[in-house]
Amino acid sequence: MLDRSQPKSVSFETALKDWWSSQPQSFRESISLSVARACFRGGYSAGKNTLERRFVFKAGRMRITVWAIGVTEAKKKAEAEADFRAARKGWPVPKAGWQLQEERRATPTGGR
Repeated sequence: MLDRSQPKSVSFETALKDWWSSQPQSFRESISLSVARACFRGGYSAGKNTLERRFVFKAGRMRITVWAIGVTEAKKKAEAEADFRAARKGWPVPKAGWQLQEERRATPTGGR
């Protein structure tokens, strides 16, 4: 029994269901499950990737989101994802390679 491999992560739906059922009744009545799902998704994604940061790149018409430790690794992952998406849609890969532009997040203070 102990030699069986254990799952390393729980599915999103299972984690959401466990979290939602652990909330007080007053909280569950004050907020809809769809709003709670949207809020929970951000924390769940960030919590699963504690050693990594989220990077968002634009490559042509595509917006590519990857999780990586640094920008160099993120660019490699984004290029691989861009190649995969282009192949899936039958698009040619640019001869000069993908021109990845990192999207910057807005600051909480509105850029001040």
